[in-house]
Amino acid sequence: MSKLTRVLIVDDDVIFRSFLRSCMDELEHVEVLDIARDGRDALEKIKKLKPDLVTLDMEMPFLTGIDVLQCLQEEAPNIRVLAISNESEVNADRTVQALESGAYDFILKSSCLEKNPREVLQKLLKKKIRLARSVGAVMQKGLGKRKATNSAGNISKNNSVCPDVVAIGSSTGGPVALHKVLHELPENFPVPVIVIQHMPKLFLISLVERLENNTPLTCKLAEDGMALEAGCIYVAPGEIHMEIERTGVQLRVRLVDSERVNHCKPAVDVTFHSLAALAPRVRTLAVVLTGMGKDGAAGAKALADKKSHVIAQDKVSSVVWGMPGETVKMGAASDVLPLNDIAASIMQYCGGARR
Repeated sequence: MSKLTRVLIVDDDVIFRSFLRSCMDELEHVEVLDIARDGRDALEKIKKLKPDLVTLDMEMPFLTGIDVLQCLQEEAPNIRVLAISNESEVNADRTVQALESGAYDFILKSSCLEKNPREVLQKLLKKKIRLARSVGAVMQKGLGKRKATNSAGNISKNNSVCPDVVAIGSSTGGPVALHKVLHELPENFPVPVIVIQHMPKLFLISLVERLENNTPLTCKLAEDGMALEAGCIYVAPGEIHMEIERTGVQLRVRLVDSERVNHCKPAVDVTFHSLAALAPRVRTLAVVLTGMGKDGAAGAKALADKKSHVIAQDKVSSVVWGMPGETVKMGAASDVLPLNDIAASIMQYCGGARR
């Protein structure tokens, strides 16, 4: 028998929280303990009821969802938090911040505007609650902020050939993992970095802004035809796939509005396969970070078959060992590393011959 998940609903919108509760009450193995109407009420009831899971609205009076998460980092780091957000610029930024601060995933209230809102929301809740039972520790004490100065000594030398590009794929738990890895790369990093993270468009815009502010490298939302430059991070935009093409010696972004792959758009596999098609003329270092599902595994295998180096995050440090786990199962991973060791491995691998 599945373990009962005890839930506290936190939302100041009486209509939505009532709808959310009625949907949850119909789910098996879920018990709604209570409803909290604002952030202060939430902290009091979390302390009293000790729920397994909190659904946390991002925008509330007295204490916002972010304020509550910051308190939970200190007082109850083992509680799983599912962020509930509107799809607006302000809420997108707050939700990305929540994912960086310990929320393991999110649900958009706009999903309840679908043709069959109860069916849609219950399907999402089943998926997210099932995920909550299996995710690793996600609460963070906060991400460091810095814009580094030149740090030429930070690239270690080795005997490998420096790749032309580093390509990183991530999903659930990705914002924290991306910050951890990219925060440690130096300003003089010798190649471009491309990132494919599963998120809605507005959320990816916020992620780019936060990476730009909190990492040494310049970070941009990728645009069609954009040339890739060393020391820059290019994040795939939402609701469109990103391929990499070569014109002469220059690598460029090509955005492709085609069908979803692995239920994702952008999909890591699309980007990885485009890079595999350029091998061996273009050398890729691929990294598959935490994420639900299998997106990126087939593309990583295609790259590995072309002699590219592939790093997969290990199970213990992953919030969800879906994408990196599938990469390992397919025999594509050259290295399986804890999150804390991935940046150092990237720097070592990129410390060989320069272009």
